[in-house]
Amino acid sequence: MATFKARARAVDMLGRQQIAGIPTAINELFKNAHDAYASHVIGDYFRRDRLLIIRDDGVGMSREDFVNKWLVVGTESKVSGGITPPSGESKRSVLGEKGIGRLAVAAVGPQVLVLTRSAYSDVMTFALVNWTLFTAPGIDLEEIEIPIADIPVGIIPTKNDVSALVHTLQDNVRRLRDRLSATVYTTVLDESNALLKFDPQQIEQRLKGPSLTQGSGTQFWISPTDEMLARDISGNPNDDSEAPPLFKMLIGFSDTMVPGNPPPPMVASFFDHKTNELATDVIGAGEFFTPQEFSFADHQINGRFDEFGQFSGTVSVYGSDPVKHQVAWPGSRGQETLCGPFTLNLAYVQGSKSASRLTPEDFNRMTRKLSRVGGLYVYRDRVRILPYGNHDFDWLDIERQRSKSASDYFWSFRRMFGVVGIDSSTNHRLQEKAGREGFRANAAYRDFRDVLQNFLVQTARDFFREDSTHDTWRITKQELEREAEARKRHDKQSRQRRTEFRKHLVKAETLLNQGEPEREVGRVLSELESELSEATSDRDPTHAAQKVLAAESHAQRSITELRTRYRLARPRGVALPKAVMQDWETYQREYESLEVNLLQSTRVEIERRSSAAAHRLGSVLDRRRRLEAGLQRTFDEALASMTRSEREVLECFGNLRDQVTQQIRDAKRIVEEEIRDVQSHLASTSTDDLSDQDITDLRRVFEDRVTDAADLQSTILQNLRDRVRLLTDDDASNTQGDVVDVIASLEHEVTSLRDRADNDLELAQLGLALQVINHEFSASIRSVRTNLQRLRSWADANKALRPVYSDLRASFEHLDAYLRLFTPLNKRLYRRDTILKGSEVEKFLSDLFLERTSKEGITLEVTPAFRDARVRAYPSTLYPVFVNLVDNAIYWLTTRSGPRIVRLDYAAGAWIVSDNGPGIASVDHERVFELGFSRKPNGRGMGLHISMDVLHKEGWELYLAAESPIGGASFVLREPKRPAVSDEPEPDEILP
Repeated sequence: MATFKARARAVDMLGRQQIAGIPTAINELFKNAHDAYASHVIGDYFRRDRLLIIRDDGVGMSREDFVNKWLVVGTESKVSGGITPPSGESKRSVLGEKGIGRLAVAAVGPQVLVLTRSAYSDVMTFALVNWTLFTAPGIDLEEIEIPIADIPVGIIPTKNDVSALVHTLQDNVRRLRDRLSATVYTTVLDESNALLKFDPQQIEQRLKGPSLTQGSGTQFWISPTDEMLARDISGNPNDDSEAPPLFKMLIGFSDTMVPGNPPPPMVASFFDHKTNELATDVIGAGEFFTPQEFSFADHQINGRFDEFGQFSGTVSVYGSDPVKHQVAWPGSRGQETLCGPFTLNLAYVQGSKSASRLTPEDFNRMTRKLSRVGGLYVYRDRVRILPYGNHDFDWLDIERQRSKSASDYFWSFRRMFGVVGIDSSTNHRLQEKAGREGFRANAAYRDFRDVLQNFLVQTARDFFREDSTHDTWRITKQELEREAEARKRHDKQSRQRRTEFRKHLVKAETLLNQGEPEREVGRVLSELESELSEATSDRDPTHAAQKVLAAESHAQRSITELRTRYRLARPRGVALPKAVMQDWETYQREYESLEVNLLQSTRVEIERRSSAAAHRLGSVLDRRRRLEAGLQRTFDEALASMTRSEREVLECFGNLRDQVTQQIRDAKRIVEEEIRDVQSHLASTSTDDLSDQDITDLRRVFEDRVTDAADLQSTILQNLRDRVRLLTDDDASNTQGDVVDVIASLEHEVTSLRDRADNDLELAQLGLALQVINHEFSASIRSVRTNLQRLRSWADANKALRPVYSDLRASFEHLDAYLRLFTPLNKRLYRRDTILKGSEVEKFLSDLFLERTSKEGITLEVTPAFRDARVRAYPSTLYPVFVNLVDNAIYWLTTRSGPRIVRLDYAAGAWIVSDNGPGIASVDHERVFELGFSRKPNGRGMGLHISMDVLHKEGWELYLAAESPIGGASFVLREPKRPAVSDEPEPDEILP
């Protein structure tokens, strides 16, 4: 009698060669953690060490379990019902039933250290498996020994424990040397030798979360990992829109997106340790869809397919009340489906921003997320089945159907996200492939796909087509698109008017700054003087008088034209960006100066010179005649202005009237054409063979066509009516504001919020960058500090190293002293209100700026009142403000010669920072706290704005004093009104 035998290569063929890739292998290990009743499973990838650790807090394994189950290929432990659930836990459906999922570890790396602790055992099992041995031909499975050891509970294996397993493995390899190829033999020895320096206890200190020193669980320590793992985590560096392979396979491991669902039985995380101090959870909660995002999507579908494939549930369109909806599956024919009943929860976001109810920010954010993780996911017992949900796996052929007719099919695979929920008991015929590449293409899977495809087609017809029975989508979409088009049109007009205004503003400011008005006034006065001289020299008194009047009129008219050229009007109904508003305010000040200091004085000068000329002519040109001539000139200019305005208004009104009339005609024509078309169809339709019900249905179809056309055109005309009413209902003579001013006000508010959002984003990015730098720098400092301590022992033993060590230590301590100065600035480490003393602030600032003040010859004066001042406050708030003020003072002091002083003073709840520098120009007093304003070359204009903002949030005030006691600038930090500070010492002050 013969029997089967298994070579060692069978393990490699069933494991590494059956798995599609590393992400799939890690997903398989996560599923094993689920089957072990873990509440958390965590992956930790240490890039520098090429080490991957998969750990969970499940029930773990005893030595007996590990030997008789984990090391048994195709074990029946899961087929027979799986692991007995811990006390208080509900029984979980088994996700892995073949007993070969554990072999997926081989796809990640060539060897693994297994650490496992059973909830019912008092020892930890520690083993080493080298998968390279299982690639060797001619070796039987039972000839390969797996080194294993027991470790007392409460400790992690040591470096010596690892070495012991390595030596046992290598002894086994040497016994098999004659039957191993040179390549396999050398490779296994090299791989295992690398573990001789491996110290699990040191690595354990870098891990957070489940620990075998405190509870049960299983951990896989894989080193070195395959080179592809780093690429699978990072993805394509040239394409941010494409999700990395590992991200796609692990994201949404548990069903968490559907509102109202209970928390998942297990939470999965995967940390990418790019450095020893910086780790990022690449599948964190914010990366996947949330119940909130599901709820505010444009459309939601929720329901269940019964055993016959019929859907019963609700459909909500654009946030409307859910409508009950049923869809039958024609393929049933009265027979139960082979796939079994299942649930569907689907959310959809419109492809066009103009057709979506989401805000522009939410729409853009959701679009980015959909491009990475959008799709229809399948969950068995609330655990994801791969690869369903990957947007590059269109398993329902949605895009192919859409390519045939987008208007009829509606759905896009990249705009939807949702869950198809199945379970192990009722959907057992849906069987996964061995390589975890989806379901087997059996009859049950065929029914499963057909039911869903039929549902999507029918639901699109019922809700999401122009001729759908339910018209909520059509009406709301048209309204959203109409509003979007109106906003687009208004934005375009506003943009054009802003551009035109900015162009005129820049031109006017340029001419004003170049002194062009002064030159033009000079030319006007010169011409006036010439004309008056000519007039007074005329021997004909009548002609002379007329020439004087003409000369004066011409000069005054020239000044009026000059004023018109330089007087700009801010466009109504248009919001101006912050930068343009600042230019506009500057222009207004300059124009006001022009009007008062130049134009008005020029008018007076024209009148004076004309009066002098008239006086020389005697009684021929009396005062009344000059007065009447001047008034007549004003009358003519006013009437001419009114005539121009009248012509412009009548022209706009005529255009509006023509447009309104044309739209009314078009609306009426469309309805009349629809009526004629219905009449034509009615005339060509024979009713002799139609039943009463057929007649009723036909009439309803014809009526619906006419009614729908009339309703649509009536809506268009009503919208037109409302727009006209906005103009006619307002009192045009009302100077307190009308609809144009309201629009301008709202647009200005939106523009201001956008500017603030952009600034806040810039600050947030800067903060994140500083956080990363702080992480990296702190880690480097700790490393230098540790290595200096190690170097000391070498320096003690080697005299030649002592000078080098001393210099390194002195330089480091100098740098470290500066770093320690900034400890109070860290909000997380120093976020406790304390009694802040002026003397402490003085010492902090003196130490921080000692080198700069000494170099620049600057004196930091501190008054006794400042030293004795005390206030309860957050040092993390006040210290950065003092640093910013003193830093600014030092900068501006370096631009002047002579004594340079920065003075710190205190008076009646006010902390004062003054300097004797060049001061702040009066024109900048109101702008100095604006975000982005700075007179420093390459200044970002953030310091004073942030300082004022953070102080304001805690009740403080920061303002620029009207004058400085020592000249220059003086800033005041005004304390909030609160009870006086007690003189009792702080608790930490009385500690020994």
